[in-house]
Amino acid sequence: MTAARSTASRQTAARSAAARQTRFPLARNALAEVRHHPRRVIAVVVAIMISVGYLTASVTVVAGETATFERSVIARTTATDVVVTVRTADRAAQSRLAARIADVAGVASADLSFLSQGRVTGSSEYVQQQSIPANPKLRWTDLAEGHWPATPAEIVLGAVTARQLNLRVGDRITINDTNSSATLTVTGLMHEGNSLLSGLAQRSFVAPSYYTGADSIHTSQQTEILVIGDGTVAPDRLAERVTATAGGDRVETSAGFTRRVIAGRTQGVFLFQLLLLVFGAVALLVGSIMIVNTFLILVAQRRRQIGLLRAVGAHRDQIRRGLLAEATVIGAAGSLLGAGLGVALAAVVAAVLDQRLTVPAGQVTAVAVVGVAIAVLSVVVPARRAARIAPLDALRTVAGDATGRRASLLRRTGPLALIGVGLAAIGLGRTGTTYALLYSVAGSFVCAVGLLSAAGLFLPALLRALGAAVRRAGPAARLATDNTLRNPGRTAATGAALILAVGLVVALQVGAASMKATADSNLEARFPVDVTVSMFDGPLPPRTAGSIAAIDGIAGASGIRSTRVTLRGGRKPASVRALGPDATAMVMAPAGYPPIDTRVVLADPYLLTDAGIRNGTPVTVTGRSGSVTLPVRADHLAPADTLIVAPGVLSALDGAAPVGTVWARARPGADITELRSQLRTVAEPLTGAEVGGGLSAKLVYHTALDRLLALTTTLLAVAVLIALVGVGNTLGLSVLERTRESALLRALGLQRRQLRGMLAAEAALLSFAGAMAGIAAGTFFGWVGTHAVSGELNFETVRFAMSVPQTLGVAMVAVTAGVVASVLPGRRAARAMPVDALAET
Repeated sequence: MTAARSTASRQTAARSAAARQTRFPLARNALAEVRHHPRRVIAVVVAIMISVGYLTASVTVVAGETATFERSVIARTTATDVVVTVRTADRAAQSRLAARIADVAGVASADLSFLSQGRVTGSSEYVQQQSIPANPKLRWTDLAEGHWPATPAEIVLGAVTARQLNLRVGDRITINDTNSSATLTVTGLMHEGNSLLSGLAQRSFVAPSYYTGADSIHTSQQTEILVIGDGTVAPDRLAERVTATAGGDRVETSAGFTRRVIAGRTQGVFLFQLLLLVFGAVALLVGSIMIVNTFLILVAQRRRQIGLLRAVGAHRDQIRRGLLAEATVIGAAGSLLGAGLGVALAAVVAAVLDQRLTVPAGQVTAVAVVGVAIAVLSVVVPARRAARIAPLDALRTVAGDATGRRASLLRRTGPLALIGVGLAAIGLGRTGTTYALLYSVAGSFVCAVGLLSAAGLFLPALLRALGAAVRRAGPAARLATDNTLRNPGRTAATGAALILAVGLVVALQVGAASMKATADSNLEARFPVDVTVSMFDGPLPPRTAGSIAAIDGIAGASGIRSTRVTLRGGRKPASVRALGPDATAMVMAPAGYPPIDTRVVLADPYLLTDAGIRNGTPVTVTGRSGSVTLPVRADHLAPADTLIVAPGVLSALDGAAPVGTVWARARPGADITELRSQLRTVAEPLTGAEVGGGLSAKLVYHTALDRLLALTTTLLAVAVLIALVGVGNTLGLSVLERTRESALLRALGLQRRQLRGMLAAEAALLSFAGAMAGIAAGTFFGWVGTHAVSGELNFETVRFAMSVPQTLGVAMVAVTAGVVASVLPGRRAARAMPVDALAET
């Protein structure tokens, strides 16, 4: 009985072993393929490593930036236990409340904190002002140089803020808020850290007397009482005691205040993170296209091996599982290397910025899992194709053209249908419908998908046309042209990745250039005068016009008499400014503006809208010396909240009107940033002076677009790099596939340099064709995007612009990198001895 059971056990164990042998040989075979032929999959590992590394570095850097930004937002309340947000604007009441809270049991100190924001004269920048705490424990930063402000006329700027405003210790800065204007002396610079987001909010410290002085007219926009406990009670209990004294004012623990403030202040960080992740997704998409192409090539190369496995009993699902196992191993290796690379890059960034390295383990793990998933999903189609290989294929040689079968009718018409639907949606977006932007974006996406799917239809024709131009260069060039056309499917997959990457870069370049030209055209209509310097009320110094005219880049300047008047004819009287430009001043306006008619009043269009006055109706304008009743006409020549009348009409309104405004015209091509800096120098000593005009508005758009273009182009460089790795990978695997063919060419007399030249020409043709298609597509989508965004911004005219040097640079980089990618495959092919290569089976 025991012997029978033992025999049965041995038979069961043998069957189990046999089942394991039958079930898992394909997995072991897949691992052996990776181990014995690493050169075939190294490019896939590199693509995954770059994509995962980029995303890992992004989430890690953003985590560090978020932590740093949050610390800076709540820094002024870090040392507090309780924060009281004061609602009353009465200074005496604020002081009495702070004194009562200071007497609460358990409170060590209670200090008033004032916060406001104002625009810097001569620029479009806003600076946040905070009163310097009297309690040293509440001073969350230290000085880099200089001293803290001691009087209402002094200010300390953040180091990054000062650099952005081009200010140093000893310089003067004029800050304007809704109720007042103040010219302050910079007495020091404080540390703000080296965060990538430093400068997102410009910070400064002023003396408490800036708000509380007897003669002060400055209003705090956010007043708080910062409470520090003596340690005898918990913050929650202390908050309850303070609440009983504070009445209806908001009382929060420091932790509660921190959560509330951070929830409303991290939009900029979120957008930055979203931007990085979007471009990381693009890099993954380009990488997945390359992975699919690579495995399709590997399946084609291993047809005999897979056919042999099928002949000895391997099932189709085993073939599929084997390739999926191979993809999992490759994806895991690439993801682990990429995660390590990304954390290392983030550590370098943290070291450079002198920050603490913050590694979000959950997000890094998720990114690595995504890398493995991309690799596995990318092999689904190649695995399905491999499972269809018949056992008889083991008796055939490798057929390189097997994957280049004629496309089915669906594959040819499907992409064209997508392109048609996308173009229809884009056309609908051009009609001014309510959801124009949505239609344009959705149409562009569908059209782009169709275009990438149709790469197999137009790329061979493009390569054939390019090849016709290089065939005369010799046999190597003719062979290179023929090789690019041998397998349209493989060529299309490699080209699609390059089209996507290059197309996105060019779309951004065209969009940025076109938006600049469009913004300039519309801003010239909205702000006809390049530079205006004006006083809210009263005269400008006599030398102001001359000082502005002397600035390098200013073609001319003219003073204009102005006065305050009352406008009647709308819902209620409005106090506005009136200008009376003479013939000299009108020279500063764009060509074509006639002298001001004495029978009309020109008004800011937005002023008429706010006042409820219809264009062309009579209005009454009353000044210090008299009044006039004339029809009003909307015209952007009139600055905000301003009327323009003829010089004689202005004299009737105010015979003693002083020169209170200067108009200036910039020279074509002038450096706007330098002009703004010099204008600020002239305007800073003029308390209450305001600098405006089209030049400042143009600078805002130019600066934002230049920063966006620089950032996005840098991010998309990762996708371009992966696409070029794909070009090199396709060539490398093609060299392995064509080993016997290359040997035969060598045996027939083709020299090694000619073989290398053939592969270089093949790479150049493929890269140039992909770059050309990407540039054409990017130009189109950039123009579509410009139209869509311009419509949302209510721009009346749209201008097309394209930076030819930038576009040519993209094409040159793509072609040069493609040729460089062919060096290693060419060297490998040239090293093979003809006799040895011909002997391979």
